[in-house]
Amino acid sequence: MPSQTVPETWFDLQHPDLYRAPHAVLHEMRRTAPVYFSPELDSWMLTRHDDVSGVLRDRRFHTVEEYKKIDALPPEEQRELAPLRRTFLEWGGRDDPAAHEVFLRALKKHFTPRRVAEQRPVIEQMTDRLCSAAVERGDVVDVVNDVAHPLSMSVVCHLLGLRREDVDLGFVLDQSHAIAQLLEMGEPDQLRRSQEGMLTLGAFLAPHVAAARRGERSGLLAAMAGPGTPLRYTDSQVVSQGIMFTVVGYHTTANLLANGLQLLFDHPEQRRALVEDDLTGLPTAFDEMMRFHGPVSTIRRVALEDVTVRGRVIPRGATVLLALLAANRDPEVFTAPDEFDVRRSDAHRQLGFTTGPYSCMGQALARLEGEVFFRILLTRWPDLAPADPEPDWTVFRPLGKELATLRVRTGGGA
Repeated sequence: MPSQTVPETWFDLQHPDLYRAPHAVLHEMRRTAPVYFSPELDSWMLTRHDDVSGVLRDRRFHTVEEYKKIDALPPEEQRELAPLRRTFLEWGGRDDPAAHEVFLRALKKHFTPRRVAEQRPVIEQMTDRLCSAAVERGDVVDVVNDVAHPLSMSVVCHLLGLRREDVDLGFVLDQSHAIAQLLEMGEPDQLRRSQEGMLTLGAFLAPHVAAARRGERSGLLAAMAGPGTPLRYTDSQVVSQGIMFTVVGYHTTANLLANGLQLLFDHPEQRRALVEDDLTGLPTAFDEMMRFHGPVSTIRRVALEDVTVRGRVIPRGATVLLALLAANRDPEVFTAPDEFDVRRSDAHRQLGFTTGPYSCMGQALARLEGEVFFRILLTRWPDLAPADPEPDWTVFRPLGKELATLRVRTGGGA
């Protein structure tokens, strides 16, 4: 192993307690080893805001890393998982910068602020309907599974052009959770579950893609497959894009809604400040929620050539973990970074949506969902309070945690 991959200080990045309270360690890493090689994760980790944002913009780093786990398997298992690898590489044309540009040109117009704003009435109706259905079952509501996750998936399905009566939300959510295993540590069993979910969801989407070909659908499926589309995607490629939206287009927003509500419970004075401002500060609060505890803790890149960062050589083919949760607490960028402040003036500098050519195309939609979600819940249920003494966290990926449930008492509101 080259000498530059031997860390001066060792950090246990697999310790189970680290997932629940990582920031003391990350502050130390940022200070003493901002470009750190983890032998256990076989990855380099970057923790400073400028380094993370720099790599996100750097074409010498490839956005597709997850297939490495498949390529490292024995040939028989590689053949078994070939559909998973192919589908994942097709997501957004990420494997080819030129193909990605074509994808963006064709679909970005569907995510402009004006087009997104037109979705407000639909998202408000979805949120109201889910809240009403949840409260009918009792005064205790599981915000994660009764509201946040079905809301985010309903928005994605609507965006794709799927009719409400054609979608079993529970089924789609189950398949999406299985597919997301690919984005975890990529162990063989996780990859198999991911492929099974991908094939199952693909079979569901295929007839809707065929209907879009016939001009019988609207939304993104029509944009990718309908008459007159500039894209020359096969049906299989359109299905792959549909799968992408139902995984990455849903999961991050759903987690951010739940995480954000938990943050308001954890910081009641900030909730009061938000309400006292008649919720006009929701856009800034949303950025602060993304900064303080966003839904994505780390993202991965692959070095396409030897790259020197702060004097350390990241070799060609190496995996780089960009620690968004560390970059978003960098004191060189954020004043009092460990304080949650819904009126924070520098919250907009958060990297939760990433930056550069592969930044989140749907961030305006995520912001709208957040604005609608928090406005409706905080006005409909002003006495909203957690029903359990401790948050129900579950850990995932390197350094990640998300809420498995968030049971709340609505205070009897309708």
